[in-house]
Amino acid sequence: MAKSHGASDGTGRENGYYKTILAEETDASEEALYDEETADDWDDEFDDDAYETDDEDPVFEENRRRSRKHILIALGCVALAAIIFIAGWHSYYNRQLLPVSSSRKKIIVEIPDGSNIEDIARILERKGLIRSRMVFQSYAGRHSRGTKKIKAANYQFTPSMSSVQIFNAMLNGKSYAGALSVTIPEGKTVKEMAEILSDAHICSKDEFITETKKVSDYKKRYSILSSYPDKASGRTPMEGYLFPDTYQFVSNTSAATVVNRMLANTQAKFNEATLKKIKDSGHSVDEILTMGSLVEMESKLDEDKTNVASVFYNRIKAGMKLQSDITVNYALGNKKAVLSNNDLKADSPYNTYQNAGLPVGPICSPGMKSIKAAIAPADTNYYYFVADMKSGKIHFAKTIDEHQQNIKKYMN
Repeated sequence: MAKSHGASDGTGRENGYYKTILAEETDASEEALYDEETADDWDDEFDDDAYETDDEDPVFEENRRRSRKHILIALGCVALAAIIFIAGWHSYYNRQLLPVSSSRKKIIVEIPDGSNIEDIARILERKGLIRSRMVFQSYAGRHSRGTKKIKAANYQFTPSMSSVQIFNAMLNGKSYAGALSVTIPEGKTVKEMAEILSDAHICSKDEFITETKKVSDYKKRYSILSSYPDKASGRTPMEGYLFPDTYQFVSNTSAATVVNRMLANTQAKFNEATLKKIKDSGHSVDEILTMGSLVEMESKLDEDKTNVASVFYNRIKAGMKLQSDITVNYALGNKKAVLSNNDLKADSPYNTYQNAGLPVGPICSPGMKSIKAAIAPADTNYYYFVADMKSGKIHFAKTIDEHQQNIKKYMN
C-alpha cells in the first residue's frame, strides 16, 4: 500500500516536536549562559575592589597633603608679614608724633585765612615743629571734631611739643595774644602791606587801606606829610609814606594804630639833618619819596642806586621823559618783565612814557638807601641804563647807540 509523503504516526510527531523544543531550549540556555558570563566579566572588570581611583592613589594623596601644607605655610607667612607691617607702621606713626626736640624755644606760627590741613602741616614743617607732614595730616584728619576747623590766627609753640599737643592747641583755638614781629620789606606798596598785615592777623586788609585814605586827618599830626599835595587825582593815598621796617604788633591791632606807628617811624627817619639836605637839594619830601621809590624798584644792587637817580634827574633836566617800565607796571597793577606797545600807552598819571617828569607820586615805600640816593645822586652824564637779566647789575650809557649795544649784550 502506498505511503502518503510526510505523514507520520503519533510517536513520530511527538519526537519531532520535542526535538524542536529541545533545540530552542538549548539555544536559549546558551544565550543565557553567554549573558551571565559576559555580565560576570564586566563585574570583574568594574569590581570595586579591582578598580582603584586616583583619589585613593597614595602618591596623589601625599602630593595633595604637601600642597595643602605649602598653602597653609604661605598664608601664615602673609599673615605674619601683615602683622609685622602693621606693627611697624604703628610704631613709626607714633614716633613721628613725638616732639622734634627738647628745645623750649618759642616759635610764632601764623595760620592764614582759608588754610586747610595740608597748608597747616606745611607751615609747621617749615617752622621745624613736626617730624612728618604726612603723619600730622593723617592724625589731624582722623581727630578733627566734626565740622570744627582750625582757627586762622597766630599760635606759639615750641619744638618740645608733640604733634598731638600742637594740633589740639590749634583745634581748641589757643591762639597767641602777645606781640608779633612783622616785617614790611622795602619796595612794598600800600596794597601789599595790607596783605602782609592781614596774613599776620594784625589788622584787616580793607580796614588798613581805608585808614590810609584819611590823609587830611594825618597831615594835622605829622609834618612829614606837609608836602603831600591836597589835590592828588589818581594818586594812591599814603603810598611811599609808610616806612618799611620791622614792627611789633599784637593780634587784632586797630588799623589806625598801625598807620600811626608807621607814619611816626617815617617822621623819625626824616630827622632835621635829612630834611635840611632835602631842602638844599631843591626838592620836596614828596618829590624825594617819589624819586626814591623809582630808585628802589629799578636797582637791585646798592652800588647802582646813585647812578640810577642821576639818570632820572639828567633826563628831567634835558626835557626827556623818564620812560621807566616800572611806572607802567604800577599803573597797570602788575609786574611784567616785557611791556607791550599797548601797555606803554596806558592812560595813567603814573605812566612816565606818556607824562613828563616824575610820576604823580611814589610807587612804593623806599628804603633809606634809595632815599639817600634820591637826595644826593651821582654826578654823571648818563641818560640810559639797562639791567643784566641774570645778575641784576645795571649798565649805564651816555648815548642811545651805547644803550642799544647794552640792550643786545645784556638783555638778549
